[in-house]
Amino acid sequence: MSSTTVKSSIPRAVGLLLVVFAIMTAKVVWSSRSALTSANGATGEERVTRLGLAARLYAPGNPFPHRALDQLREIAVADPVLSLQAWQTIRSSILTTRSFYTPHPTLLAEANAQIAERMAQAEHPPNVRVLEKTRAWHAARLAQDDAPSVAWSLISLVGLSAWIGFAILFCLRGLDDSERLRRPVAMLCATGISIGLCLFFVGLARA
Repeated sequence: MSSTTVKSSIPRAVGLLLVVFAIMTAKVVWSSRSALTSANGATGEERVTRLGLAARLYAPGNPFPHRALDQLREIAVADPVLSLQAWQTIRSSILTTRSFYTPHPTLLAEANAQIAERMAQAEHPPNVRVLEKTRAWHAARLAQDDAPSVAWSLISLVGLSAWIGFAILFCLRGLDDSERLRRPVAMLCATGISIGLCLFFVGLARA
């Protein structure tokens, strides 16, 4: 494959990736909307479950997860029977959709506090002193953050970007028109790819 052919194929590959990303995003948004619509026709635990599904189907600019969380909070506040399940669904939905940051931190903190309160009451309703200790125990464990390290995740992404970038550079500049290796460029690309792979795997291991 000549370097000219490679150059012409790269824009097509990028365009194809963008199309695939757009299709996947549209499917997530549509699925979230469908789950929210079906939840509005359900009752009880089934409604909470469907709202949780709608809340977890996150995509940039998708408004339906936020609406689902609002409805879940309304259930948690108004329905004592479904309250614990609704708060737990809110918490799991938020934690499922976090990446480099945790969305809805205020709502997550409220959910943690409400879950700890209800679980403590279920275990020790008559004893106020024991209730406080149990509530604090549950709250401490709910507040534990097992999210990946942001710094190491960024290092991993930098490594991935370097790896892909130098691989593309080699395809574009590593060979001349006679398909002969351009040694300086090839050595640079080999070094960049090696460093990128190291950063990528170390970042994944430590994240």
